[in-house]
Amino acid sequence: MNQKKINGSTFSELLRCGYKNLVAHLQIINDLNVFPVPDGDTGTNMKLTYSNGLKTITDDDAPIGIIADEFARGMLFGARGNSGVLTSQYFRGFADACKGKKELTVNEFAKAMIAAYKNAYKACADVTEGTILTVARESIENTIPSVREEDNFESFLDKVVTMMRISLDNTPNLLSVLKENGVVDSGGKGLLTIFEGYLAFFTGKEISVEDETLREEKEKKESAIDYSAFNENSVLDYGYCTEFLLQLLNSKIDIPSFNIDEFIEFMQAHGESLVCFQTGTIVKVHVHTKKPYEVIEYAQRFGEFVTFKMENMALQHNSLIKEEEKRQQDRKKYAVIAIAQGDGIIDLFANQLRVDLVLNGGTTMNTSVSEMIDAFKYVNADEIILLPNETNMLKAAEQAAELYKDSKVYVVPTHNIQEGYAALNNHMGDEENGKEVYEALKAGAESITPYIIFKSGKDAKVGTVVAPKGSYVGSKGKKLLTFAPRRTAATLRLLKKIEDIDNREVLFIIYGQMVAEEAALELVSAINEKWPSLEVGLINGKQDVYDLLIGLY
Repeated sequence: MNQKKINGSTFSELLRCGYKNLVAHLQIINDLNVFPVPDGDTGTNMKLTYSNGLKTITDDDAPIGIIADEFARGMLFGARGNSGVLTSQYFRGFADACKGKKELTVNEFAKAMIAAYKNAYKACADVTEGTILTVARESIENTIPSVREEDNFESFLDKVVTMMRISLDNTPNLLSVLKENGVVDSGGKGLLTIFEGYLAFFTGKEISVEDETLREEKEKKESAIDYSAFNENSVLDYGYCTEFLLQLLNSKIDIPSFNIDEFIEFMQAHGESLVCFQTGTIVKVHVHTKKPYEVIEYAQRFGEFVTFKMENMALQHNSLIKEEEKRQQDRKKYAVIAIAQGDGIIDLFANQLRVDLVLNGGTTMNTSVSEMIDAFKYVNADEIILLPNETNMLKAAEQAAELYKDSKVYVVPTHNIQEGYAALNNHMGDEENGKEVYEALKAGAESITPYIIFKSGKDAKVGTVVAPKGSYVGSKGKKLLTFAPRRTAATLRLLKKIEDIDNREVLFIIYGQMVAEEAALELVSAINEKWPSLEVGLINGKQDVYDLLIGLY
C-alpha cells in the first residue's frame, strides 16, 4: 500500500487495527508480569485504556487533528494502571502534534511520535529506563536517521517496528528485574503490539480477532473461570451476581406510572449490593441474590430483558468495580475516598474508618480515571482526599486529580491496603480542612512497614533459590524474601527475616477469603508464641488475591 499521506478515515482504521492486534496478543503481554501473582495485568490495562479512546471518536471522517484529540481524551479518562496512564500520555502528546491537521504525511507522523514520547516522559516524576518509555523513545529516535523522502507509511512503520523490537529486546539489560525473570518489559511489548497492528493495516495482513470489545471481554471472563471453586461439596455462600437491562413495555404496564422507588425497594428486600436506576424506558439492575428467580419473575411483570447475565459468585475470577449511582451528596467541606478490594476491607473502611466513599477496585481490576472522577463528583466536596491503596493506580489517581477542576484533590501515595488502613487509623476526625486530613493520612501511611504472603502462581526466584509453583511466598513490595510449603511456616520465616522485629510493638494481619478463620487464629497463636511482646491484630479482609496482608508498627 503506497500511501504517503493518511486522512481521518484511514487514521481511524489504523487505530482500530492497533487495538485488534493488542487484543489478539493480550495474554502474551499479561504473561510477562514478573510478579508471581496477578497484581494488575499490563495488557488488560492498556487494552481497556485504548478501547475507551476508540469509543470516544465521534466521526471517522473528521480531520486527523480532531480524531487524534478525541482518541487521546478518551484514553486520558479511561486510563487504568501505570501502563494505561503512560499509554494515554503518549497519545496525548501525539494528538497535540496533530492539532489543526486534516492529513498526516510520513514526516508529520514521525514528528508526532517524537512529541508523543516526550509527553510520556514528562508525565513521570522518576523515569525508569527499560520500560515502555524507553521503547517509545528509542524506536523513533533510531528510525529518524533512516527515513527517506520516498518512504511511504508501510516502509516507515516497518522501520519503526524493527527498532521497537530491538529496543524491547534490550530492556532486560536496562532493568535488572526483567533479566532476573527472563522477560522483556510488558508495557513496551504492548506498545510494539499496537504498532505491529498499524503496520499490518498497510501490509494488508489480517488480524484474527473479533473487533467487538464486549464480546471479547465476555469470552475472556468465561475462559478465566475456575470451575473447581464450586463443586458437589460446596455451599452457596455468595449467591448469584445478577445483571440485566429491562425494557419496560406498554403491553404490560402504564409506563408513565412505573415507580422506580418501589422497584428498588423490592430488589433491596431480595438481594444485596444493589445498583438500580432508570434511563428513559430502560431499567438497569445489578444485584447479588441467592434466589434470582424471585428477581426475574418480579422484573418480568414490567417488561422483558434486553440483556441478561447471571453468575455464581463463587466462580467469579475478577469482580467488576462496583458502580456508584451518579447522584451527588450535599456539598461538604472535605471528603475521603478510598479504593479497596475485599468485602471485609470495604466494610471496614466504609463503616469504621471515616471514609465517605469506597470504590471497589484494586489489584486485579484497576480503577479507571473516569471512575475516580465520577467518585469526586459524587462526594461533592470542596477538598477531596484520595487513597488509591495500590502502586499500579498512583499515576491514574494523579491524572484524575489533575483533570478534575471542581475541587482540590489530594492523592495520598498509599501503595497497598496496609498503608491505607494505617493512614485511616491516623485520621482522627478533628482536622479542620482537607490539607490537614491529607497530612494526617500521609503520616499514618508512612508509619508502618507492609508485607504480604501469597500462594505463588508460577515458579519464582527467591534470592538464589527457586520457590516452586504453589509455594507460599513472603514479600515486601515486589521483593520476594522467603517461601515455604505452608502458609504459617512462610509467615514465621518472613517475620524472622525482619531485623528489628523484637523492637516492633504492633502487627496486624488482614486475611483473605482463601484463609479459614481457624487457620488465621492458629497463625496468631504461633506468632504470639515466638514474639510474646508483639500485639497482633486480626482482620477478615475477604480479599481474593493475597492470603495475608501484614502491617508492622
